[in-house]
Amino acid sequence: MLSIRRIEYQMAWERVRQLQKEDATIYSDVFATNRGGALVRVEGLRGFIPGSHISTRKPKEELVDEVLPLKFLEVDEERNRLVLSHRRALVERKMNRLEVGEVVVGNVRGIKPYGAFIDIGGVSGLLHISEISHEHIETSHAVLNVGDQLKVMIIDLDAERGRISLSTKALEPEPGDMLTDPQKVFDRAEEMAALYKQMLEEQVEGEPVQMGVETAYKS
Repeated sequence: MLSIRRIEYQMAWERVRQLQKEDATIYSDVFATNRGGALVRVEGLRGFIPGSHISTRKPKEELVDEVLPLKFLEVDEERNRLVLSHRRALVERKMNRLEVGEVVVGNVRGIKPYGAFIDIGGVSGLLHISEISHEHIETSHAVLNVGDQLKVMIIDLDAERGRISLSTKALEPEPGDMLTDPQKVFDRAEEMAALYKQMLEEQVEGEPVQMGVETAYKS
């Protein structure tokens, strides 16, 4: 009996390793939560979702019995560690519908010394402090507040790391507009994004394009 259970245990780890190799998205229900995150079962094995990788507005305690899409972060049979990410699964799903150069509407959900986290349709993107404006900014709080709604442009999508990089700097009609007249930036966001896309296309075609402020504001 013990041998059968051992074989089933080894087979479960083998299936999990294969799923990780395929970068599969799996679905599992939360059976418990703790201070660090949430617990699920995958192929009968106990898996852990760190709190930083749970992407939901619900308190962790309300996730019990909820089925979540998940991606693998760590599969280590020797250490009996099976770590998963809900955030990465959501970001990947969202990324399939996003593209670099696209303008999206988001809400500021958190501000850090290095930038602001923007909620765009249930996933979080980073608006780095260096991407807020062409003018130097001492702190993100000088321009943004939690709860603010704004338009941002996607400048990078990293599906493997589950990261979306955003910019309002690229949408400024004039350098510093995010500090003096952010509404002007949002009103002309699509226009400036179209110019940005045009520059990217010209770069791909091999034409030398100056991506600095002077070129962006030529029109």
